[in-house]
Amino acid sequence: MTRTGRRLLAAVATVVASVAILVTLLANYANHILVNSASFSGRAVNVVRTPDVESLIVNIVAGRVVADAGNESSVRPVIEDAVREALSNGQISGQIRAAATSLQSELVSGTATRLTLSLSGIGSSIASNIQSESPELAAEVRNLSTITVLDVPIPSREATVIQDLAGVARDSSLLLVLSAALIALALLLSPRRARTVRGLGLGALAGGLFAVAVYLVGRGLVLNEFSAPDARTAASAAWSTYLGGLETWGFVLAGVGAAITAAATLV
Repeated sequence: MTRTGRRLLAAVATVVASVAILVTLLANYANHILVNSASFSGRAVNVVRTPDVESLIVNIVAGRVVADAGNESSVRPVIEDAVREALSNGQISGQIRAAATSLQSELVSGTATRLTLSLSGIGSSIASNIQSESPELAAEVRNLSTITVLDVPIPSREATVIQDLAGVARDSSLLLVLSAALIALALLLSPRRARTVRGLGLGALAGGLFAVAVYLVGRGLVLNEFSAPDARTAASAAWSTYLGGLETWGFVLAGVGAAITAAATLV
């Protein structure tokens, strides 16, 4: 093979390897947060405990309790404090994890249509927290029925993207091997390996910045799908909790790519 032919093939392999590195990054991150049900459900609990979502849930539950108590607005501060405390107990966290596990199964199978969170038995948790201050009010809310605190549709386009991403994520190990093989091939074919290493570094830099852009641009696109303020609040918290790490991973990959590029240039 001529030197020119090797250079051309090495350039093609470098470009393909750079794309493979980006896809591998996205697939591994998706495998970490989406395919792993334990990680997915744990992040759901963190979403509920973010200040904005917690305030949203507190307002919904407190409004329901106050209404059941005869719209006595004077008891609302006591109820709100009790709801905040109830959200941190193991029973409520268990319900959130169970709901998230069910949602994760629906997302990866492509059957998810709504994001719903209903809390059952929260009345007893609230009652135990206000028993000492207001036994009468505690008795009224003890038998409070299930309260739906979140019920928003999942756009079909986003549901399809998530399902496809989950499918790719399951092959993240194979993608890692493929990326390594493509990098080795590019170096093997290259008549000037320093130039190829520099190209791979630039590819990693570009891929990392692209991952950051996916996080930032994707957040805006997803939030625009929701018109209701409550839904936007929940979507914003979920996006940051679940995909905030993608921005970090992207910057790390970009930093590694920049370092490799600089080193290859100096050589």
